Amino acid sequence: MTLTLAIDTTLGACSAALIKGKDLLSFKREFRARGHVERLLPMIDEVCSLSNVNISDLDQIAVTVGPGTFAGVRIGLSAAKGMGLALGIPIVAITTLEVLAYQYACDHKDFSGKIAVAIDARREEIYLQCFKIDNGGCTAIKEPSAVPVKLLSSRLKDDVILIIGSAYKLLKDLNINFKHGYESPDAVYIAKISIGLLERATIGDDISPLYLRAPDAVKPAPLNMIVSGD
Repeated sequence: MTLTLAIDTTLGACSAALIKGKDLLSFKREFRARGHVERLLPMIDEVCSLSNVNISDLDQIAVTVGPGTFAGVRIGLSAAKGMGLALGIPIVAITTLEVLAYQYACDHKDFSGKIAVAIDARREEIYLQCFKIDNGGCTAIKEPSAVPVKLLSSRLKDDVILIIGSAYKLLKDLNINFKHGYESPDAVYIAKISIGLLERATIGDDISPLYLRAPDAVKPAPLNMIVSGD
């Protein structure tokens, strides 16, 4: 059976989980606004120790590739690529948005309908993707995109009946139901969803982060050199 390590650092949590076949072996999750880079590798060691698993026993790594904070996306993906290269094992890339939709589908197996996953992208924008949820199943019906908050109502079809994700505070004026508790991915669900996405398994060099927009921080323009003729 495939032994998978799943990790996430894209948003306001840091998590890691081990799954063998379909059996969850161990997991850890901590909510944190920063410090992902210092916590991730020790957390991986901890879930391995809890399951008496050596890192060298891993068959693959599942990781969220964004969208999310730029630093968070880089931290998780860099760790996955480094371990994948060192161990010679493939990586399964999963987006933050599809994991959150999958989490909701797993938690509400009696739900059927279209939902939107909306993540606060700052600068009055959200990361948005719509999904069809059907009795535990989850299918994307649109590509992910970065959308200005003021344009969101025009991007949502009338049949979207629920919004989940961290952007609910920005969308409180919309006449759509919101479900709290789905603000950041959980590595347990990343591990579970990866079971059905084995066709994505590939070497780390073939995986890129999903940013959807340019970073907030911009390098300052170089100062022009002024040379005196005196």
